[in-house]
Amino acid sequence: MDSKKIETLIENGIIKDAFNDYEFIDDEIKETYRYFEEKFQSLFKEYAEFFGLKNCYFYMKNGFNCNASASKINGINLISITNGYPILMNRKFNEKYFAQIIVIGLSNDKSISDAYADLHEDSDFKYQQFMLDCSIQYTFSHEFRHIQQFNSSDISADITLNENLDRTKFKMKKHVWEFDADRMASFEVLKYIFRTYRSLNNRNDEKLKCLLFTGLASIIITKILFYFGIMNQLSEDFKIKKQEFYTEKFSHPHPLIRVINIYDYFYNNIQDSFPKLNIGQQEVINNSLGLVNIYLKSLIPNQNLMKDYFDDLGKYLEEINKYNAKLYDFAIKDESIKELLFSRNIKLN
Repeated sequence: MDSKKIETLIENGIIKDAFNDYEFIDDEIKETYRYFEEKFQSLFKEYAEFFGLKNCYFYMKNGFNCNASASKINGINLISITNGYPILMNRKFNEKYFAQIIVIGLSNDKSISDAYADLHEDSDFKYQQFMLDCSIQYTFSHEFRHIQQFNSSDISADITLNENLDRTKFKMKKHVWEFDADRMASFEVLKYIFRTYRSLNNRNDEKLKCLLFTGLASIIITKILFYFGIMNQLSEDFKIKKQEFYTEKFSHPHPLIRVINIYDYFYNNIQDSFPKLNIGQQEVINNSLGLVNIYLKSLIPNQNLMKDYFDDLGKYLEEINKYNAKLYDFAIKDESIKELLFSRNIKLN
């Protein structure tokens, strides 16, 4: 993960799109870059060591949009983010959009409402920072899963998978790999949430529930921002550009398909990992989407994006469920995914 190795990879043409010009960047943006770089570098080092992967390096590449990618080139495992990613994410996860987050507690029973308030008053915990870090954890884990897929497959040529949509090509295998990467990334966020919970000075089941709802909301917000075409816009005068619904097209499954897949797998793992919490499905929906709604109202107060979201889900839900079932059927037959799941004793459903 050292800078000298990255320089060598650049000199040898393995990395061709690195961003390394910090000369005319102000200190605030430098600090933002430093935060994201350190997060991704430390995560990649930790995961590579844990899973026994060699030649793993993170770097930032040129690109004004919000994008992340995983590559295997000449046997080198690379994860990258664009230099636009930290700026756009920092703006979208600004603290001002989460100022009213405890309002969701008003619709719950008193114990949950108190837990939201207690977390809000904890000087060592910030909702905005937690949700940003959950989103970073999700993005990194998604890309790392692709690195695992590359190393679990018989791949002879160089390969790169970007998170941004490519409209030129469709391959079912790529949709299946995205399906699997979304699931594994949501599970890693669940683990991160529990680690955060364990770090709290005062812990109880209600606080753990709030963190689970908030962490899931972070992932959904990330996907919804892409769905409405907002993520890559710098100005706060946002223009809504929804992606038309599709199934067997393009490089990635449609964002609505991905959201339902993530939600289902996240909820299933809550049930498996924390059965004593006795969290119902409707409770998860109400709380996580309630948080998303508060965020979207703060982000774009003059439009009811949640209504659009629910209308679209209602319109396409049958197709979404059918396609996710199809992706699941393909995934359990994919040799690279089967091997990865077997190695960790993980069931796909």
